[in-house]
Amino acid sequence: MIRFLYVPFCNIFILILFGLKCSGPPKPDLYPEIQEREPSSLQQLETDLRSENSQRKAQAILELADRNERKFIPEIRRLMNDPDRTLHGPAVLALGIYKDRPSIPNILNFLNENSGVGQDTILEALARMEDPSIGSKLLPLMESEDSTIRLLTVETLVRIKATNVSSSLLSAAAKNSNLEKAKTYAMAIGKLRIKEGESFLLRLANTIEPSPSLAAVYLALGRIGSKRAVPLLVSALKRSFDKGRENSTQALIDIHDPSAVPLVLPLISDSNREIRYRAADVLIGIPIPMTGQSLSEVLRKSTPEAKGPASHVLGRLKYLPARELIEQVLNDASVPDREIIAQSLGYMGDRRSIPILSKVLKESSDEARYGAAWALGGIGSSEALPLLEEAADSKDLKLARIASESLGMIASPRSLTLLDRKTEQFPELAPSTLGAIASIRGEEAEKILEKYARHKNWNLHQVAVSQLGARKDAKSIPILISLLEDNETPRNRKMVTAALRAITGEKFFSKNEWLNWYKNQK
Repeated sequence: MIRFLYVPFCNIFILILFGLKCSGPPKPDLYPEIQEREPSSLQQLETDLRSENSQRKAQAILELADRNERKFIPEIRRLMNDPDRTLHGPAVLALGIYKDRPSIPNILNFLNENSGVGQDTILEALARMEDPSIGSKLLPLMESEDSTIRLLTVETLVRIKATNVSSSLLSAAAKNSNLEKAKTYAMAIGKLRIKEGESFLLRLANTIEPSPSLAAVYLALGRIGSKRAVPLLVSALKRSFDKGRENSTQALIDIHDPSAVPLVLPLISDSNREIRYRAADVLIGIPIPMTGQSLSEVLRKSTPEAKGPASHVLGRLKYLPARELIEQVLNDASVPDREIIAQSLGYMGDRRSIPILSKVLKESSDEARYGAAWALGGIGSSEALPLLEEAADSKDLKLARIASESLGMIASPRSLTLLDRKTEQFPELAPSTLGAIASIRGEEAEKILEKYARHKNWNLHQVAVSQLGARKDAKSIPILISLLEDNETPRNRKMVTAALRAITGEKFFSKNEWLNWYKNQK
């Protein structure tokens, strides 16, 4: 669904509004000259709000709302009816961001298609108000010929929790004969959890052909918890309609009815791989005691193709009585889906599986070793460290990435030297290696992250700054401030200030505001 997310992306709105163009980002391996606009101070925004330049004024309207500077609400209300029509949209949206409910009647007047303000903008503003009482005013938009507006209307009704329109919505849905609009009504019934719409949805499910509308009906039946729909949804799992299979899977999980389990269990042995794993997802989503015993029998007696999804379910359910059976299956190199089977032992988290996983990890081919590398991290035992460190040093970059992530799961300081070296050698592994380093506590890990935050490689710099923000350690503040002060090397200042906000809880945006704040802390 296309929807404007203006905050904190108000710059995008202004660029669209005034028809500006922007080029794509430079290639990550280059050291670009960053033309970064310094976030405006509050004083500058106040000046821009009173300027004669429409673009600057519109930008100021949205940034002030983004910062929740409420003393400007009266002025922005006035601008909503300013002779300059280009300011109406930003003002409407800003008042929505402020949740300024007294402005609602005025904003509703803009729903007229000739108002000059896009209906998507108005709906976004009204959604942010979170006022259920306006739901009835929005229902006519469900009949819009613009599918995007219909979808945004549904989203708005959900965001304002407009359950008070249930009867009116069902009445309109019953009168509708347009298949595309039926999909929108089904979505609204499902997302608003209107249980009284069950009969309407079941009738649609039994009459319309495979289509996006039918897929939406399946999802809606799940959202309202329709137990009457369980047999129909299980049948949909077996049909050749891909989106229907996907949505019926989710619907069965949402309904969470144990009666679905015996109907779904046979599908674990279906000849179609996607159906087997859709069935597995349902069984994981509705855990009951009989599942573990039934799938253990599948491991003993069923076809090789069924053993992967069966192991996956048993692992996710942590059904420990099946551990040895899964290990036996994993030991058979002819069985398909061994990567998934290995992963299932990681979900179980039993250290007794380390020997078989170690053996699989050392295999020279077959993707099972990737599953084994992940599983050893999932088990989380330091016993697996030497194996994972060796795998992280592999020339197979996929194996190295997974092993690095697993080292992060174990989070042992002894892995830091290796992870540091791998980051330097293979910057493309940084999301995994620096993520693993960030999960390890202590000053040494912090210093490594700080080193890469200062790095001239743009990717390494960005990943490290992001991880420093995620750690939320006040000791990182000086290094982040020094990055703001660095005028020689390209830096992602927006990411640096975001990290500072995450660590400190302060709401400053501009470089100078942060530098002044830091100076006052000393």
